[in-house]
Amino acid sequence: MMRNIIITGGGMANKGAQAMTLIAVHELRERFPDHKIYLYSPVDLADSALDKRKFTFNFLGWYPLKFAHCQHNPVQRGIILLRSRSELLEAEAIYRNTDFIVDVSGYALGANWSDKICNDYLDILEFAQAFGIPVYLMPQSFGPFDFGEERQALNARIQRLLPTAKVIFAREQEGYDALVNTYGLKNVRLAHDLVLGNKGIDLANIFVSAPTLDLPEIRPNSVAVIPNSMNSSVSSQEAVLELYTKAIHALLSQGKTVYLLSHSTVDSALCSKLKEPFLTNENVILLTQDFSCLEFNALVKKFDYLIASRFHSIVHAFKNGVPCIALGWATKYHDLLKLFGQEQYILDVRSKIGAGQITAAIDLMDAHYPDESEKIQKGLAAVQKQNVFDVLTQN
Repeated sequence: MMRNIIITGGGMANKGAQAMTLIAVHELRERFPDHKIYLYSPVDLADSALDKRKFTFNFLGWYPLKFAHCQHNPVQRGIILLRSRSELLEAEAIYRNTDFIVDVSGYALGANWSDKICNDYLDILEFAQAFGIPVYLMPQSFGPFDFGEERQALNARIQRLLPTAKVIFAREQEGYDALVNTYGLKNVRLAHDLVLGNKGIDLANIFVSAPTLDLPEIRPNSVAVIPNSMNSSVSSQEAVLELYTKAIHALLSQGKTVYLLSHSTVDSALCSKLKEPFLTNENVILLTQDFSCLEFNALVKKFDYLIASRFHSIVHAFKNGVPCIALGWATKYHDLLKLFGQEQYILDVRSKIGAGQITAAIDLMDAHYPDESEKIQKGLAAVQKQNVFDVLTQN
């Protein structure tokens, strides 16, 4: 019987998760060509608009954690099976035949997230433990873990389950330190983001037939603005809109054509809102197409540089030697730009950013983006010497 591998933490909803998923499928196919690959994504499984037949992997929905808990208790197992016998038995057969789980979450465990998000993440580890499935947590952000007295049950669950992972890859030093210092873990390694570390993918590993990329024409001397609606969680929505609007004005004063596009479907409305003050300005162009991660990767090459707030939009840009001014709020942005010597181009939205600051950053970038591109490409060569998926074949 063909053995299984399950990917968790990914999906098709945004370009970052999509890129991590497709890269994981490629890397797994290269190493385990005879395995069947499943993507755990209840959202995608329920999405009737997504053509799942075009992929070489299968989509999977979880089944109750309580069923995993009773695998060694025949009476409890029998009672639960009475309620949903065929579905549970089919799922159980998949999991009992699974060699390991690879988790490609971007960031889902820390005090910044709700109990539900953290517990959904931990369910994967607890579920895997019940079936004896090894779990590899691929490069992602972690922490902080200052949960406070009212969240100690969650903290205890983290302390119990994280040691069960075979390897935990932290993509920032801060996350690595938080895991080791808070929980005394011995299974943590520091590694670069898996999209950044990937040199390329074979589409035949992922698609039944190679997809056609649908790309718009982009004018010369153009810059893309890629917002992130999450920025309003650490700053007011009005302040975020004002900041992006100031950036657009500054770009127009440099003679640029500005393209507004989303890296996640949840940012589409924000892009439309940013277009409103420029409805009659033909140099501010709203791209409404929902690009795949492959299309985005090809599209980004057409811009001089980006003003970007989605982490993996910056990763895609750097993979193509395209510089970015980052409007971010988390450690991962600082670490990513520092890795390529781009620290002067990050503006932290947690503090008030004045019009002068964004204008100065754009002036600096506009004068130096060819040099910054060269610097990024040199740094990328060093980053891509490491491939975290090699851990799966190491003895």
